[in-house]
Amino acid sequence: MSGVLGPGCAAGTGPGHHQNPQQPDLYPPLRVTLAPARILAPRGRIPQKLWADPQRCPMPPTQPSSSTIRRLYALLWPYRATIGLGMLLLVGSVGAELYPPLVWGRVVDVGLARRDWNFVAWQLAVLVGVYALQQVLSAFQGLLLERTGQQLTLDLRLSLYDKLAGQSAAYFEGQRTGDLLARVTADVDGIQDVLLRGINTVLGNALRVAGVIGIFIALQPLLGVVVVLPMIAVALLLTRYNQTVRPAYRAARNRLGDLSATVADRLSGIRVVQGFAREGAEARKVAAIGQELYAQGMKAVVIRNRAFPLVRFIANFGNILMLGGGVVLIARGQFTLGGLLAYRGYGRYFYGPIDDLVGLNDLLQRAEASGRRIFEVLDAPVTVLERPDALPLPQPAMGEIVFENVTFGYDPAQPVLRGLNLRVRPGERVALLGASGAGKSTLIGLLTRVYDPQSGRVTLDGHDVRDLTLPSLRRAAAVMPQDTFLFYDTVLENVRYARPDATPQEVDLALERAGAASFVAGLPQGLDTIVGERGVKLSGGQRQRLAIARVLLADPAVLLLDEPTSAVDAESEALIVRALEEAMEGRSALIVTHRLSLARSADRVVVLEGSVIVEDGPPALLRSRGGRYAALERAQTPGLTEQI
Repeated sequence: MSGVLGPGCAAGTGPGHHQNPQQPDLYPPLRVTLAPARILAPRGRIPQKLWADPQRCPMPPTQPSSSTIRRLYALLWPYRATIGLGMLLLVGSVGAELYPPLVWGRVVDVGLARRDWNFVAWQLAVLVGVYALQQVLSAFQGLLLERTGQQLTLDLRLSLYDKLAGQSAAYFEGQRTGDLLARVTADVDGIQDVLLRGINTVLGNALRVAGVIGIFIALQPLLGVVVVLPMIAVALLLTRYNQTVRPAYRAARNRLGDLSATVADRLSGIRVVQGFAREGAEARKVAAIGQELYAQGMKAVVIRNRAFPLVRFIANFGNILMLGGGVVLIARGQFTLGGLLAYRGYGRYFYGPIDDLVGLNDLLQRAEASGRRIFEVLDAPVTVLERPDALPLPQPAMGEIVFENVTFGYDPAQPVLRGLNLRVRPGERVALLGASGAGKSTLIGLLTRVYDPQSGRVTLDGHDVRDLTLPSLRRAAAVMPQDTFLFYDTVLENVRYARPDATPQEVDLALERAGAASFVAGLPQGLDTIVGERGVKLSGGQRQRLAIARVLLADPAVLLLDEPTSAVDAESEALIVRALEEAMEGRSALIVTHRLSLARSADRVVVLEGSVIVEDGPPALLRSRGGRYAALERAQTPGLTEQI
């Protein structure tokens, strides 16, 4: 089963939005293939048009809650065939469910009144068949809806993941990981049951109520009108209740996201927490957010428990009207005892559904809050889009990089780079030096299209990077970031993450060239050793060397090094520098660094200052000119690695 997920709408609505007016309006969808379901499974992923349009978002987060509920139910469209079959079974099940009270009335008015025991026996046999049919239809209908619910949950979670995976770094800079996890997990769980139970409850109970009203009118019109009237008051009460409880549920879902984000953040940094003996303070912080969540939840509970008893009392009062009115009509000869018995039997199909709808209404308010949070993610714009006519980078890639009059700022009013021009020839190593915030790492982000420039262009082998497919661009230009990330997996899987089809011999060669083979051989299970979350079981230098091996295995034309030695000691730095020299052999390289150990080996050094290039040339030439780079060289003392 395959489907399409679009990256989002062109106008910003979601959290963490950074709009770039130069982005193209159209982009290709991100396609994901799922294993086909075997039992009447829905055909296809949730289509993009149900939540986002590249030209227009159907529901900004500020729209009324009814729009959110409608959009939630629109998510069921891909499963319409399965749901439609389930609804047909539901109609049959409700029909069988409504038949027995008529039998009871006929047994009393005909069988008992005439002492026709054959008639009674026949009616009882019919009841057995009707009850059996109702259970069979209900079981199949429940299976279909549950199957659809599980598939909907899976597809929605994958759609959320696809959308998040396609977002640029700018989006995540404004988000908290724990809150995003809560949206993908808890919020999806919060709507799954409501959507399908809602269909089942609303349609099933609508059929029951409509059928019962028709039977009421057919049996005794006057009594039917008396019994139905209290439901008008119930409808008015529920309308007022929804307006009151909705903000409490929204606040509770937001607090849940805050709690998830805070717990995830503190657990990720547990070493820092413990290192500064802040366990108690962090526990109090989590408890404070938990108390806010508790308060909002209790606010909704109080509102619910004020409204629902009155709603249920009115519904039960209808039973009193039914009994009293029925007795009066029987006394006047306008009704029969069997008819009243049937009325009473139908009462539970009339007031029972009303009670169910009251409970469902409460769940809908919770689902509306979860739905808004989910659509904030799905509607969030993707600021870096792949053009529909994008082409793969021609192979073999040469590695020529050109920045032409590039201007870029995270805040467009405050450019980090202004009119920058820089060319890196194939196979050339260029070290980027400058103070923090000078735009060194930004150049790497612009080349790999983490960001797009406000003006100017970036080319690779003469092709504007915006005209290239993102996979081909990022395969050609591999980034080794300052914060080396390793997955909770084995050494082997982390190294060949760049090339899952790499042979053991290729992995061994990459480890050898990265200077990692010896320490990997000394691990308890060698290549099969689990490195822990983010590689916590390894030292900083070991993590860096595995990252170098991963890059070597990818074999890119361009190597982008972002502070690769900033977090290691001098001994590890020497090992890493040797490994990087091996990795850069025959490749173009941009080296962002504060340390001169890597800059000295570069073909050129570029010094950035005040959003522009202030020095550019071979290290020896810049040293002789007595400028900024020369000052750094002079400041070095034996045994000290000077930082800018």
